[in-house]
Amino acid sequence: MSRLIRLLVIVSLLSPTLFAKRSVSPTTPRKFDEFADLNCEDEMARLDNFALALQQVETAKGVIIFYGGKTFRGRLPRRNDAVARAARIKPYLVMRRGIPSPRIMVINGGYLEHWMVELWILPQDVSTVDFKPTPTISADQIRFRKGRAKPRAYRCEFRSSDDDEEKTTS
Repeated sequence: MSRLIRLLVIVSLLSPTLFAKRSVSPTTPRKFDEFADLNCEDEMARLDNFALALQQVETAKGVIIFYGGKTFRGRLPRRNDAVARAARIKPYLVMRRGIPSPRIMVINGGYLEHWMVELWILPQDVSTVDFKPTPTISADQIRFRKGRAKPRAYRCEFRSSDDDEEKTTS
C-alpha cells in the first residue's frame, strides 16, 4: 500500500510538467539531438521528436546540420554521399510532419570523422547566418572512392498506417 501512495505522490508531482505544453519560445539556440548512421525507422523516430518540438514552439526555427565523414559504413565515401543522405530529411519534416518549409534550414557542415546530423532549435530572433557548423576535418583530408552518390540510393520508404490498412483490405 505504501508503494502505491508513493507512486501516486510522484505522479501528481510530475504530472504538471509531463503534460504541460511548452509554448515559451527558447531564448538561445539549443541542440535538440544528433545522430549518426541509423536505419530509416530510427531516423524517422528522431525526426518525429524534432517535429513535435518545433510544433510546440511555433516561432522557433529548425536547423539541420549534416556532416560528411572520412568513412561511410566502413568504406571510403563517394562524392556527395553526405548531401544525398541528408536530402531526405527536410522533405520528411515538411511533407510527413507538416512543418512549414521556411521554418527549416539545412546546412552542409563540412566533415567530421563519421557522417552525422545535428538538429537545432533556434529562437525567432537568432539569425541562421550567425549559426556556424563545427567541422573537425578539412575537405582536403577526405579521400573519395570512385563515382558519385545519388539521392535515390538513400531514400526511405515513408509509409503511413493508412497504406498498411489499404494493403490488408485489398
